[in-house]
Amino acid sequence: MAIKKAARADIDWYLISIDRLKQIGLIILLVVLGLAGWWFFSNQKRNPRSAAEAAITDAREALNDLASSKDFSNHRSDFDRAQKKLDEATTFLTAGKYPSAQEAAVESQTISRAAISGGGTEFDAQFNTVEGDVQFQKSATSDWHRADIGKPLFNGDWVKTGESASAELIFSNGTLYTVGPNALLEIYAQLNPATAKKSNSVQMQVGSVEVATTDDASMVRTPGTQVVVDSESTTQVGVDRSKSTSVMAEKGSASVASSTGGAAIKLNGGQKVNATAQGSLSPVRNLLMPPALLAPADNQVYPVSSESRVDFGWDAITNATSYVLQVSRSRLFTSLEINSRRQKTTASAKVTAEGAFYWRVAAIGPEGDPGPFSSFRRFRVSGASREAGTTTQEAPPPSLQVKKPYSIGGPFYMIEGATDPGATVFINDEEVDVESNGHFKKLVSFSKVGRNSVVVKAVNAAGKQTIQSETVLVEE
Repeated sequence: MAIKKAARADIDWYLISIDRLKQIGLIILLVVLGLAGWWFFSNQKRNPRSAAEAAITDAREALNDLASSKDFSNHRSDFDRAQKKLDEATTFLTAGKYPSAQEAAVESQTISRAAISGGGTEFDAQFNTVEGDVQFQKSATSDWHRADIGKPLFNGDWVKTGESASAELIFSNGTLYTVGPNALLEIYAQLNPATAKKSNSVQMQVGSVEVATTDDASMVRTPGTQVVVDSESTTQVGVDRSKSTSVMAEKGSASVASSTGGAAIKLNGGQKVNATAQGSLSPVRNLLMPPALLAPADNQVYPVSSESRVDFGWDAITNATSYVLQVSRSRLFTSLEINSRRQKTTASAKVTAEGAFYWRVAAIGPEGDPGPFSSFRRFRVSGASREAGTTTQEAPPPSLQVKKPYSIGGPFYMIEGATDPGATVFINDEEVDVESNGHFKKLVSFSKVGRNSVVVKAVNAAGKQTIQSETVLVEE
């Protein structure tokens, strides 16, 4: 009996082990399935190649939908831009650049879907000011067209300026790019697929550009560098015929990185760095900051006569070996009436023609490098008599015409109008640059959602003023 009991005990133990093994096996199976699912999700759904391929598939479907839409003829340019971005995505995918492929595909799909919905996409930039021979080329064409103020520009479009020509490009984030003469650049807008936010920039081939940012950073790419201009900063970037780059921070700060990689160099206001076409960066050099302008006073008026002279004066800068004085009829200093190197802090010029003029000064250091230019001042030469008792008390208030404010994107609105040549204009108590023909405009950012008041005031030499107000409705 003892032996049988022992056998039954062994059998009972063996049967319990089978149940437990089944339970353990089930748990292992669930764990394996979970790990397999996790592996599939990690290596397929979130795999960069798979994400890029999925984005390209979606972009191709969106492009086909656009091509078969009823009003396709009205969106041919959108189709061409979407097709170009899709081609770029395919090229990036073949080269193994999966994040770039996904980015280009997402942008292609965005262009197509926006066109299908009836609107088209928001532009990346537009011409704010055009002086001289300025042209642009659409990304999907080879034809050059004359640039006009307000003409929209998109990613991949090209801009070139001729001799004694200049242009201001304003981007959707409020950044202002002032392009100098004999320049060639490409509009470049990076899209972050995760946030759908664009960071605007340009690709400089040759020439110079001055970048003035608002509350967002912007970038300039050159053959040898990538320059990030920080928010609330101004930086000048130049590329010469040999593809060498010079970067000068005028206000705020900027970062300069070699196109070959490596740590970026930080520049503060008044500092400069050079780079070769291959991306070799020079040591940072400190430049002299601009002098304070003393005379003539801003907006001073001079009569036209053989005896009239304009006397310029500015503060001396320690260690300055000389100064550069520039006078122009353009606030962009596209063409120069005077471009003189002076040892002294004074200069004098005869008054020979009517009109509005702008002047500025830069200090030259011991090594021969000019620093940033000062903010310009204006003076006006007029044929009106300035004899005692016949001045301006009898003059009427200045004329003032203000266009309806229009949106540039987000909280940014352009305030534009015209007044008498020589008058001073204020927008919400901030002085605005006035062209020689009386035209003015200013980009204004509104922080309050809803109705915002814009007060425009023009003041002439007699102190008489004209005021006009406009209302801007800012949507959330």
